[in-house]
Amino acid sequence: MKGTGLMKTPVVLVVDDEEQIVTALRGSLEDEGYIVMTASDGMKAVEIIQAQPVDMVFLDVWLPEMDGIETLKKIKEFNSAIDVIMMTGHGTVNTAVQAVKLGAFDFLEKPFSLDTVIDSIKKIKEKKHVTTAKGKSSATSHEEQMLALTGSSPNIVKLRELIPQLAAEDGHVLLHGEVGTGKELVAGLIHTSSHRKSHPLIKFNASFHLTKELEKELLGIREQGSVTADAGGLLHTCSGSTFFLESLLAIPIEVQKRLAAYLKSHDVKQNDIRIIAAVAYDVERGIEEHSLDEDFVACFSHKIKMPCLRQRRQDIPVLLNLFVKYFCNDYGLREKRLEEDALETLLNYDWPGNVKELKNLVEKLVVSVPTKVISLHDIPLSIRDGMHYGMARYYERFESMKEAEIAWRKQYLLYYLRKHDRDIVKTSQKLKIDIKKLKKYIKDYGIILSQENRTERKMQRTLKRSMVLSGRGLHSGDKTGLIITPLPPNSGILFGSISTGMSVPAHIDYVESTDYATSLRNTDAVARTIEHFLAVLHAYRITNLMIKINNEVPIMDGSSVDFCQIIEDAGIKEQNESCEEVVITEQYTVGEIGSKSKFITIEPADKLSINYTLDYPKPVGHQEYSFVLDGSEVFKREIAPARTFGFLRDMEALEKKGLGGGGRLSNFILIDDEKIINTDLRFPDEFVRHKIMDMLGDLYLIGRPIRGKITANMTGHSENIELVRLLCNSMHL
Repeated sequence: MKGTGLMKTPVVLVVDDEEQIVTALRGSLEDEGYIVMTASDGMKAVEIIQAQPVDMVFLDVWLPEMDGIETLKKIKEFNSAIDVIMMTGHGTVNTAVQAVKLGAFDFLEKPFSLDTVIDSIKKIKEKKHVTTAKGKSSATSHEEQMLALTGSSPNIVKLRELIPQLAAEDGHVLLHGEVGTGKELVAGLIHTSSHRKSHPLIKFNASFHLTKELEKELLGIREQGSVTADAGGLLHTCSGSTFFLESLLAIPIEVQKRLAAYLKSHDVKQNDIRIIAAVAYDVERGIEEHSLDEDFVACFSHKIKMPCLRQRRQDIPVLLNLFVKYFCNDYGLREKRLEEDALETLLNYDWPGNVKELKNLVEKLVVSVPTKVISLHDIPLSIRDGMHYGMARYYERFESMKEAEIAWRKQYLLYYLRKHDRDIVKTSQKLKIDIKKLKKYIKDYGIILSQENRTERKMQRTLKRSMVLSGRGLHSGDKTGLIITPLPPNSGILFGSISTGMSVPAHIDYVESTDYATSLRNTDAVARTIEHFLAVLHAYRITNLMIKINNEVPIMDGSSVDFCQIIEDAGIKEQNESCEEVVITEQYTVGEIGSKSKFITIEPADKLSINYTLDYPKPVGHQEYSFVLDGSEVFKREIAPARTFGFLRDMEALEKKGLGGGGRLSNFILIDDEKIINTDLRFPDEFVRHKIMDMLGDLYLIGRPIRGKITANMTGHSENIELVRLLCNSMHL
């Protein structure tokens, strides 16, 4: 690369938790000459994008922690110019539509060929070429750039005053600071204010180039022991110019040392070149950690620390108003303004992406908010403060700091006393305070410790980490999957839509249908065939969890074995809040009790037990099974392997209802009038065990574990749901 400009190699980020996909895409794209970075989850992808330039992203929909749709939102919030191509092996039309609405460039269904990938990249390039030809360059305009240095805080005033001084000199400059602070802008201003302004500002980002090629591209091919650059090196071709060298951390230490030797030689003076370098890192820390060479850093006569936005918080209101006006004018819109609550929220945000993040957010708000006033609810949820979700009411209870501290200390002590079963000795050891002092606190704060018989307290539970599972919906036939994500205490079980972002609580109030399966609905959020997964959460006592799906929970092999495995792989986390069981104190019945009738009844008991009777014509016949939910292991062994089943004569009825499209010989026990058609049974009484699994799932729609003895005869989802409603109404749950 020579001359006055550089052809930038596109940087592609591949985001997928399937190692085979990542490896295949990376290898293919690198063979095509692209620089490829990878991430296995959405959060890591956003970190990469905030830390260094990325041109395009191949993004899987089904990701742990933060799904692909949420990741797409974050990427577009940070930099709307990044092109994102969504990938999925189990998506729906709704998901694709939602992704495109959020700014995705394309949507690829796995498995796809390399030709398809290259074709998507080609389309992106063509789009960028057309945009540039129309004069809408992706580079930020000069006016827009200058807004970034607006403000009255001392550090930004000092920086503005320093720019003409640096322009008048000719020493090398090192700009360091967080991403988005305006290092490239300052480099451009120094150049255009200097005597070199008639020559081009040549930009070279080290992270865009292969590590092994960096030295050759910068210094050319050298004779052994030589520090000078020959005609093949880029630095040799830039006489009279300013050379902007970005991403120093991407340059190996050995190459930094050779660059230091070159900068100290007479050759650089002879070539008349000035270098302005940039690094999104603290220089001193970089030297200590040996990621920056001390001799190389010493070559820069000026080292400028770029101020981050949270260090110039007083400038944020001015910047916000100026950017709002700028983008309203740029897009030909009526002038808009920020509501007071929205402005306060943005003032208190820490802006990890600094002015760049602020600018991108304002542009998005100006374009997407149809009203003249930008309100608090228009601000992305990730930025809003917790105060706006109930914390203000809590804080306002206290009239002084002292009162708030006492209240906090009391709750803190109560939590640990209860956690340690009111044992003062254990609590004092845990909190590392003297027993006498703890007793004094208990007396001073009016803490009353119950002297009742102590029983084991059960705590709320979630998972230790997020997990992803893919499959197919039994009734829809669609490719689907689920992403399970931990939630804080008192959140409950939520089913989220991967397409709409809406969620529906796993609660009786949201049951929409019990035809062949239990389904929930809350406006645009739908969750179908939920009973198997809820049965597992009931057995493992998981009380707080987000389950993102494509409208239907995957059927897997018809049992809940895979669901048990994914819970165990994720790990179970005990939480700080207690979980009270629903304790049955009297008998409740749905239907008329009798050997020939359909009924379900529950009565007091020490544990949850289910006695279920099934009486079908052969080949099912009469089956009866009693199960006691005494931990997850017994459920995993006795109930989880039982698969869903149906009769051949029911297939036509299912098809008329538009159901059963995902039924396969591998995930469904199919029965005709004489025999089981497609499989061997896992238990002689597998059918009745599966009925118990369905019931355990439906019962969990009460929102808490239940303690009682259930007896049921020939019931299904409708009767299970009716019993749950009866309990909720009668016990005021």
